[in-house]
Amino acid sequence: MIYILIFLKTLLMFSVGITAFRLMGSQAVGEMTDFDLVVVIAIGSLMGAPLVDPSIHPLMSIVAISGFVAAQVIFSFLSLKSKRFEELIMGRPIHIIRNGKVLMNGLKKARMTTNNLDQELRIKGIETVEKVKDGFLEPNGKVSILVDEKINSNLKQTEAP
Repeated sequence: MIYILIFLKTLLMFSVGITAFRLMGSQAVGEMTDFDLVVVIAIGSLMGAPLVDPSIHPLMSIVAISGFVAAQVIFSFLSLKSKRFEELIMGRPIHIIRNGKVLMNGLKKARMTTNNLDQELRIKGIETVEKVKDGFLEPNGKVSILVDEKINSNLKQTEAP
């Protein structure tokens, strides 16, 4: 009987979790901000709590999950309305490349090594940092690159046979 109860609680908490993430409009894991990740971890923990501890009623977890969903939806709405609030909650991009030069202070702030940066550039098909006008580490952890078309067209002309 206890196994059937655990199975039913699992189905219930799974359904609650799916519903919560649908309501929040969750992003792909690789695109989550720190805020989104904290909410996901908290909800995961709350989903598992009644499964491993019989003294925790599933309704208690559902109420707590509802609180996190409400907070995430409210904070997302406020972020749309206020740029300052968005930066406070979601963070802001960190400038790591300017005019083909690596900004070491930006890398330090981002806790990123030059090897990590080189890897990100290679993944984007960029051979050298000199070809980059601006580069940023975005709040979701991805590197975005703005390529300097003048530099790239000059390099192509000099590389032509």
